[in-house]
Amino acid sequence: MTTARRAPGAAAGLAAAALLTACGAQPQEAAPATTTGCMVSAPAGFADRSIGQLSFGELSHAQSAGFLASTSSQRVSTLAGTEEALGRYAGGDCSLGALVGPGGAEALAAVAARAPDTAWLAVATGGTDYPDNVVTIDFDLREPAFIAGYAAAASSETGTVAMFVSRGFAGGEELLAAFDAGVEQRGIDTGSEVAGLREGSVSRRTVDDTPAAGREYTEAALEAGADVIVPFASGAASGVLDVFAEHYAPSDEAAADGAEGTDGTAGPSTAAAGVGGPEIGEGDGGSDEDPEETIDPTLIWYGTDGARTLDDGLGEHVIASTVPNVAAGFQSTVAGWPETGFAGEIEEPAGEERTIGEIGVRTPEYTGTMDNGGVEVVASDGLLSTVAGLSRDIAEVRDRIRAGEIDVPGAD
Repeated sequence: MTTARRAPGAAAGLAAAALLTACGAQPQEAAPATTTGCMVSAPAGFADRSIGQLSFGELSHAQSAGFLASTSSQRVSTLAGTEEALGRYAGGDCSLGALVGPGGAEALAAVAARAPDTAWLAVATGGTDYPDNVVTIDFDLREPAFIAGYAAAASSETGTVAMFVSRGFAGGEELLAAFDAGVEQRGIDTGSEVAGLREGSVSRRTVDDTPAAGREYTEAALEAGADVIVPFASGAASGVLDVFAEHYAPSDEAAADGAEGTDGTAGPSTAAAGVGGPEIGEGDGGSDEDPEETIDPTLIWYGTDGARTLDDGLGEHVIASTVPNVAAGFQSTVAGWPETGFAGEIEEPAGEERTIGEIGVRTPEYTGTMDNGGVEVVASDGLLSTVAGLSRDIAEVRDRIRAGEIDVPGAD
């Protein structure tokens, strides 16, 4: 639910306006906004149920609230396309430009250097070497990745879980290490034997940020016996959803035929019996025994609460989600950015506000963490009966990290 909060001093402003009216003076109308916001998303676009969608929502709300007079947005799929789109915005009348998602940091740095009077936002780009007119919004995902590993191990039936990162995703190597440590910690705590697929390898768990690469990794992971898939990616994450939509999404056919997917074919088999169900070979006649109950694989999503945002029944497969607080990032960095009710308490900036072109900047960088409310890991309520106690496990391991009982690799 969206809530509205009156800004400090609003009551005083209304009283002053009333006083002027009573004395015969006319209150001045606020000047109409003349600023334009322009946003480029690479590569998953603005309907990715992740950072792109959240950022676009902030842009749209800023226009509705009158902070921006107009907006423009473009999805690109290549580095060349990213630089071209950013360059076009730099040459136009954009007061505030933004790049969302991994893979285009170098292009943004180059374009921003050529347009020093334009303010630019780099939202979860993974870039660090930017000129002074680029404001960064990032999220420290090491602790969430550790908790994701712990949660994946807690919910696995096959004993194999799989995480991957897309190329260019910020801190990808550290996230993989944190995930592996979370899986290991679950084993230490409970004596369970769960392993991460391709554990310890960075190169074999880093994929191109394309749907095809995400699909290829997911299908290979399922064939290898993984029953929990954890993508930290943009475009590649949509490939994961493609696999789940084709083979595991609810449908009339699936309800009638059991393990059949939406395209009428069985889903990728797994190495563990009873999960995903291998196809019966042609001519083997089947068996008189009752088939084992199939258990579909599950997801730990990144970007939004996937249990609530993924369409076509895919949310039913999400057991937990890592959710960055994008609203807090925008409100913390851009002076006067309108509230949406989602950001929570905003920290006061350490330095003085400065102006880039027409945009006031409260602080040049924002990093969301679990400590400052910039990131959270949420269990999916609908699956708590299936994955018993997952919400409790997440809360407990979070408390142990905060108390210093558990060290997350690479975390400060």
